[in-house]
Amino acid sequence: MLTFKAEVLKSKQKSDGTYNVKIRMTYNRQVKRLSTSIFVRQEDLTKSFKLKNPKFIQEADAIVRHYQEQSAKLQLDIKSYTLDDIIAHLKGEQKRTEKIDFIQFSRNWIASATIKGAENYTTAINSFVTFLGQEELDIKLLNKSLLENYMKYLIDKRELKIKKLKKQGKRVPSNRAVSLYLGSIRHLFYEAKKQYNDYDRNIILIPHSPFENFKIPKQEATRKRAISPTDILKIYQMPYKLDRKGREITGRFNLAKDCFILSFALIGMNSADLYWCEETDNDVITYYRVKTSDRRNDKAKMKVRIMDIIKPLVDKYRDRTGKRVFNFYKHYSTADSFNKAINYGLKQIGEILQIDDLEYYAARHSWATLAVNKVGIDKYTVHAALNHIDEAMKVTDIYIERDFEMENEANKKVIEYVFGIE
Repeated sequence: MLTFKAEVLKSKQKSDGTYNVKIRMTYNRQVKRLSTSIFVRQEDLTKSFKLKNPKFIQEADAIVRHYQEQSAKLQLDIKSYTLDDIIAHLKGEQKRTEKIDFIQFSRNWIASATIKGAENYTTAINSFVTFLGQEELDIKLLNKSLLENYMKYLIDKRELKIKKLKKQGKRVPSNRAVSLYLGSIRHLFYEAKKQYNDYDRNIILIPHSPFENFKIPKQEATRKRAISPTDILKIYQMPYKLDRKGREITGRFNLAKDCFILSFALIGMNSADLYWCEETDNDVITYYRVKTSDRRNDKAKMKVRIMDIIKPLVDKYRDRTGKRVFNFYKHYSTADSFNKAINYGLKQIGEILQIDDLEYYAARHSWATLAVNKVGIDKYTVHAALNHIDEAMKVTDIYIERDFEMENEANKKVIEYVFGIE
């Protein structure tokens, strides 16, 4: 039989002289105590430490009755529960009446997240807060109607931006923000359900699922950023910026020119990988692609041969300490600042060569496009060379140890096609 009784423990006096009223639970000879929000002083108690103040007796009796009513739902006489199960149920019932602030939960989740791209969730939540006009939202109010209004807000905002950019003659971006922000809100909502819903004990604090009947717009295809082999050759042949004494200037223009060619000749190696890579041996760079290393069993390992045409550049930027392959980390505190410096320089190069919106990622896109369209490399090899995940071959890939010969042979053909030399 389950019983509840309010009690005060004489040995549990607090530093301020008060005692917390506990609810003692007894079930199958087990005893547990739950704290309450009632605090009493010596004058509220009898000599035997029983409650004598009518106000506190009434409050304690109300809590006992509440627990008795909630426990009755468990049908203890026909089901097997432990005292811990009963306590979990009571706490769950208590939590049902509490408000879950979705914005606060999201910010706490982001602060403790270790995944890459956590900043994208911050951007999404900041946008959502701007739309709401407040820094809090009861998760019960996060419904399909609110999501539809938020999506309309994002679309309208994008339309205004497009009009402004067209008027200025600038490039129109994709709808990435709309799908990214809504996708981030969805992920955070499901994380909240994971934290607050205990399905084993049927404690469901977030029962609704607004995303089940809400369609998030698909992200538009990535803008094609490939440039022609002629333009790649022009970047390679561009003269460096020099000082008055004819010496090469250390600056973003020259850095961008070199890093673009490095990336292209290293099979579209990302700037973050140039920045972080640590292994080189016998003219082969081994790196683990930063973007996907934490999502793959092989840590997104890649081996790429250093072709003769970029050996002078590799030596130019070599880290003489041996800590990393390149010394970029000595000049830029983060991979992001390094990437921004490259793209700043490429904007200058693009203006000179009249290449619209030239950016670092064009090296990777160009390599893939030329490999397929001009050199005749099959898409599977290009896919492997770009170090992408092949969802259809995931299980097979577990059993295959890559030697990267196929990818490097493809790179050799692309380099020969563009530069006319090995």
